[in-house]
Amino acid sequence: MSKKRFTIAPDLASGLRNTIQSASTNQGQLHYDMMSIDAIEPDPENPRKLSIHRNEMLNGLNTSDPNYQTKQADLEALNDLAESIKRVGVRNAIEVYKEGQKYRIISGERRYLASILLGQKSIPARINPKPDEFNLRYMQWVENINRQDLSLREKYINLMAMAEAYQKTHNAEINEKMLQDLIGISSSHAYRYYCLLRADKRIIDLVRAGKLNNLKIVQELVSMKDKGAREQIISWISSSKGEVTSLENYKTVAGKKAMVSKAISLGKVNNSNIAKYLMDIVLSDARFNKHQHKFNNIDWSSAKSISKAFQALFKTMETELSSEEA
Repeated sequence: MSKKRFTIAPDLASGLRNTIQSASTNQGQLHYDMMSIDAIEPDPENPRKLSIHRNEMLNGLNTSDPNYQTKQADLEALNDLAESIKRVGVRNAIEVYKEGQKYRIISGERRYLASILLGQKSIPARINPKPDEFNLRYMQWVENINRQDLSLREKYINLMAMAEAYQKTHNAEINEKMLQDLIGISSSHAYRYYCLLRADKRIIDLVRAGKLNNLKIVQELVSMKDKGAREQIISWISSSKGEVTSLENYKTVAGKKAMVSKAISLGKVNNSNIAKYLMDIVLSDARFNKHQHKFNNIDWSSAKSISKAFQALFKTMETELSSEEA
């Protein structure tokens, strides 16, 4: 059975943009109001969620909280915004819609929380008709994506929320061309976002952990034809301590089997840090990391100790790779 392909109608993309423009120019059914802060609540499904909660802002953070550092950074950013609001007020009204007995925030959650920090009782708001799920997530994407500090993890959460809402609303999967039309970006940039949507769980786990924060690197991994090399690189990135900013060093060795022969000279390395780096890469491979304990006591200041360790490493690699080929 051939798979159906869906394209976004030009009038849909145009209509979505008009929705945002209407919100910005106060046209149609929208109107301004000074609203009681107590009548407003954040959207619990907003992809751009702060780690800090209202009661923590007002009562202080718990230093034993495992997320204390992240929450502290959020609180400092809110305090900076609060100082700005104290000087010049809320220059751009937040956007809300009626949900039950409350008004729920579409955009402007940080302005809302900073106003709470200042002890303000009201805030300027634009009251919108309740948008459908897809329009809501699209409007939040537009609001969030312009923030310079938005991480790839947050972009992914935003993107998935919008894609899932599109699927629910239109009974069709969002594709690369739709992303290009909706977001107003180049085809190459749209392809990178599409790769992020298509990425498997192991790659997304690296994005969520902050070890991948670059769309181009995600695209490289998703597009790799050598699946074995890709899995090898993912394993290495998983074992890394921080963010990976390039795959070049990984690509040079990924997927290549070690060749051990008396006729091959591996040359000399004068910098022990390079030798240690190479060993860490090899031992992070899923096939070899069970042997890590054998190499815990290397004296990296001794050339003799390093040479002996690499001889043992090559023998270990030869044994493991030979068993794979058997």
